Amino acid sequence: MNPIASAPANQEIRAVATRDPPYTIRTTVPLPPPDESYAHCRRVTRRAGSSFPIAFRLLPRAERDAMHALYAFCRVTDDLADDATDPTAATTALDEWRHALTDALAGRPTDPLHPALADAVTRFAIPPEHLFAVIDGARSDLGPVRFESFADLEPYCHKVASAVGLACLPIWGVTDPRAIEPAKAAGVAFQLTNILRDVAEDLARGRVYL
Repeated sequence: MNPIASAPANQEIRAVATRDPPYTIRTTVPLPPPDESYAHCRRVTRRAGSSFPIAFRLLPRAERDAMHALYAFCRVTDDLADDATDPTAATTALDEWRHALTDALAGRPTDPLHPALADAVTRFAIPPEHLFAVIDGARSDLGPVRFESFADLEPYCHKVASAVGLACLPIWGVTDPRAIEPAKAAGVAFQLTNILRDVAEDLARGRVYL
């Protein structure tokens, strides 16, 4: 039985992504309102130590908060795949994370970042399929990975990188459909750069992208 579905109406279930098996632990705890959820996302962003958030400072407050929520979601998703020592458990965790996203977008948040993410999706009309693509991309990284051609690699790049850029467009107020293809191409370029940077690390994990 799904513990989320079976929880009492006055309780909320929080899915916590962890670095140790079984990767997802559910506990009955109150979830934060959107403002506190955005603060949680900012903390996740700071802990990641990435340079991307520096650019967020150039955005107005609402857009900046939405970018923190999107980044936190992607960070947790990536960590579930990249920090896994047990691919089977990580696959289960990502599948649960995918179901949790469905619940969050339906008004049933199960993680501290979910209220902020759902608010950003609603506020900026972010197409949810881009968020699901990110999870699917992380899931495809589990276990041995080998791409025989660029035609095989490009859909993977779309899921793990282009989808993020496409989710950013509405946050940035970009509505011109002519921006879609350049955003996809930029995502592929970013991911190819990551692949070239991490060849040795990926090979040690059984991942061959080139």
